[in-house]
Order: sequence, then C-alpha cells, then structure tokens
Amino acid sequence: MNGKRCVLLGMTAILGMTATACSGSSEETEEAEKAAVDVVTPERGSLSTDTVYMGTAAPQQQVYVTPMVSGTVTEVNFQVGDTVQEGDLLFRIDDEAAQLQLASAEAAYHSAEAGVQAATGGARDLQNYQTEQSIQQLRDSMNDVDESIDEMESNLGDLRDAGGQLSSAKNAAQAAADQAGTEYYTLQSELGAAEGNVDNLKKQIEEGQQLGEDVSALETQLVSAQDVVTQLQPKVAESKTAFDQAQAAVTQIDGQIAANESAKTQLKSGIDTAEDSRETINENLATAEQSYAITQNEVYPDTDATYAAQLESAAVGIDSAQMQLEYYTVEAPISGVIESVSVEEDQMVSAGSAAYVISNKESMTVTFQVTEEAKNVLAAGDPVTVERNGDTYEGTITEVGTMANAQTHLFAVKASVSGASDKIPNGVTVKVYATTHEEENKLIIPYDALYFSAGSAYVYCVEDGTIVRTPVTVGLMSDTQAAIEEGLSEDSQVVGNWSSRLRDGAPAEVVSVNGEPPVTEEPEESAETAETAPAEEEAE
Repeated sequence: MNGKRCVLLGMTAILGMTATACSGSSEETEEAEKAAVDVVTPERGSLSTDTVYMGTAAPQQQVYVTPMVSGTVTEVNFQVGDTVQEGDLLFRIDDEAAQLQLASAEAAYHSAEAGVQAATGGARDLQNYQTEQSIQQLRDSMNDVDESIDEMESNLGDLRDAGGQLSSAKNAAQAAADQAGTEYYTLQSELGAAEGNVDNLKKQIEEGQQLGEDVSALETQLVSAQDVVTQLQPKVAESKTAFDQAQAAVTQIDGQIAANESAKTQLKSGIDTAEDSRETINENLATAEQSYAITQNEVYPDTDATYAAQLESAAVGIDSAQMQLEYYTVEAPISGVIESVSVEEDQMVSAGSAAYVISNKESMTVTFQVTEEAKNVLAAGDPVTVERNGDTYEGTITEVGTMANAQTHLFAVKASVSGASDKIPNGVTVKVYATTHEEENKLIIPYDALYFSAGSAYVYCVEDGTIVRTPVTVGLMSDTQAAIEEGLSEDSQVVGNWSSRLRDGAPAEVVSVNGEPPVTEEPEESAETAETAPAEEEAE
C-alpha cells in the first residue's frame, strides 16, 4: 500500500511541476499587459487657496522729530541708519538765552517768596478761628433746616394720608348723595304723577257733573288719589331733606379737601423755601470749608492774596522757563532706526521743520488692495504671508477697509508683519498671500490624479485589480490638491501616476499605496496540501 502511495505522489508531483511551468508562462504574459500603478486613498481634510496681492510696506510706528524752537545746533549724536532708544539725545540747540530766562524766573520767585514770608503774622490764626466759627454756625443752621424739612415732609405725609381718607369719604358721601337724589327725584316724580292724576279726576268729575252723569266712581278714585298724594308729600319732604343733607356732607368734605390741599401747598412751599435755604447754606458751607482747607494747607498765608498771587506767578514763570529750556534738548520719542537727518552741527535749525525721521521696524504694516469679494472673506486676525526677494514672513490682518477707492474701486487691507527688521525697507513693494477660499471636511486627492474631458472631471480607480474610470465632482483646487465633492469614498484607490495603459477596464498591478509597498496576504495552505504533506513524510 505504501508503494502505491509513493507512485501516486510521484505522478502528482510531476503533473504539478508541468502545470506550474505552463501556468508561469501564461502569468508572465498577463503581467506584462498589466498597468503598474501607484494608488492613493482620499484623505478627509481641509483645502484652501491663496490669492497673491501686491502690497506696500511701512513701519507700524514712524515719527517726524521737529524742534519746538529755532537756533544754532551745537551737538548732533545720530546719523541715518543708527538705532536709537526712546529718550536718547538726538541733538542740542544753543540754550544760552533760555538759561538766562530761567535764572530771571528763579530770581522773581525768590523775591515773591521773601514778600510772603514778610507778611506772615498772627492774622492767619485769627482768620482760621473766624472761619471755624463760621463753618460751625453754618453746620448748625444746616441741621436746623434739615430738621425743619423733615418735620414738614412728615406733616405733608400726614396731609396726604388725610387727603386719601377725605377722598374715600367724599366718594362714599357722593354715593350716598347720589342715592338720596335718586330716591328724592323718584318720589318727586311719583308725587307729580299722583297730583296730575288728582287734577285729571277733578276735571273728569266736573265735566260729568255738568253733563249730569253719575260721578260717584270718579269721586271714589279721587279720594284714593288724594290719599296717595297725602302719603307721598311727607316722603318727598323727608327725601328732600336727606338729599340736601347728603349734598351738604359732600360740600363739607370738599371744603375739607380744599383745606387739606391748601395746607399741602403751604407745606410744599415751605419745603421748597427751606430747601432753597438749605442749598444756599450748603453752598456757603462748601465755600467756607474750601476756604478753610486752602488756608490750612497753603504754605503761604492767604491773608495776603497779593503775595500769594505773586508767588504763584513766579512759580509759573519758572515752570515756563524750564519748559522752554527743555525744548533746546531734542530726544528720541520712540525706539527705532534713523531714516532721515536734516540737521548739522553749527547750522541753524527752524522750529517746526522735520529734523529726524525715526521708524520702529520691529513690526511693519503692509497695505494691499483687494476686491469687494475678497474683502467680504478677509477679517482682522486672519493670517497672511508676505514675500520679498524670496524671503517669507508671517503676518496678521489688522484692518479691513470698508470704503472702496474712488478710482480703483478696491478696498484697502492692512496686515502687521513682525520679524522682518531691515529686510523689508520702508515703502518697498511686497507680495502678500492671503487665503480667500477654504473648504473643510472634504475628501482630498492629488491634483495630478484628476483628468478632464469635455468639461467633466474623472479619475482612475483600481477595483479588484481592474482600472475603473470614475466620474467625480470637483470642489476647490490648488496647485497640488483637489477637493472631491462626489464620486469617491475614503476607501477608494485612486491612481496617482500616469501610464499609457490607463484605460477603463484594463488590468492593473498596484505598485504602491500612499507611497508605501502594498500589503500582500500570504496564501492559506490548501486542504489537499495539508493532507498530502504527512503522506509524503511517511513515504520518505
């Protein structure tokens, strides 16, 4: 049995080798026809495009240093290109006249000071005492007025409460009067009707008697009607009395209300007068306290206002002379680089003329012009890239103009650029790259993988070893990438290289995936091989 198995295995091995040889020849021919392709899988991300603008650079801070006085320059310390710090002495102007003016002002001050000292005496203590007494009297008067106002306001509150009560009482009295009036006029109307009925019956009886008719029934009705009149008359009188009393009560309350309003008016007038008096006292008190404070805090006695005024005037004269003297020493108002110098030693300089131009180039401002469409996209804080002579610098938009230029119809945009130093001189033209379009969360593929035909875009994908021409909808594109709106998924294998064998339906051999060799799965051991292997070992 073992011998048969050995023969069978030998024949199988020979047939397998023959089949392998034939198959290898066929596969080599097939591999030669396959297109070798590099594939990429779309990645989800963002894509933006930059627009290039031409801008003009200028220091973010630049000052023109102009002297406040004219004169001969005696010292010049910095020239064009030098770097200065804020407060550095740029140049001096001959200050001899200013020094004399300061000495004269100081002499005038000392003279005034001596006059004030000479006028000092006991008058200051007396004036302080009198002022303190006056202040205390004003405070007492203020307290009295405050108490009076509080009392009047309290009384006014009582009157207002009483007014509310009187108003309620009047409403009740008026309601009673209205009701009494209604009853009175109703009874009066009934009495009038009854009296009219009596008169009518009397007339009918008289006419019947003249005609000789029996009027006994009418006479009976007349008696009843007269009884009604007799009963109504005292009721009407009583109702009239009640009505008059009710109206009198209303009139009385009206008088009380009027008296209350008059009292309130008087109190309000009294309060207004007291508040006016209080305001006057308060103003006088404030004036007295302010005068007292000045008296207490001044070095020189204010009993001699003339000397104090002279001393103050002399002090102002010194300050003015000192300020004038400082004008002859011109310092750098900012730190930066000297751009221009227009003064020379021993030469005249005129007040108001620009002597130095200093630029702080730690941060440059680049101004460029954009269309309205770009203006609506750009915003303060957006990043930009500035390029000059091959060097690039990062910047940030600081201002987006809102008014178009009348000639160009463009909008000015300013960006701040740091770190450029002297590599971007003042006034030069630079390129500005600003992001004007951006799409987020899109499938991104290399631009070179796109093909276009009759205005439509497509790519080649590899599916099950076959090239498939796949139409796509393209969104934003840059020089190197394209955003795909429709047609691909994150698992798509997009052909990234060109080959003459690229065509729909052609076989493909994937050489790389995203730049890496493709991962190949080792073939699983067949069942036949697994079963044969032990037999072979056994045969051996």
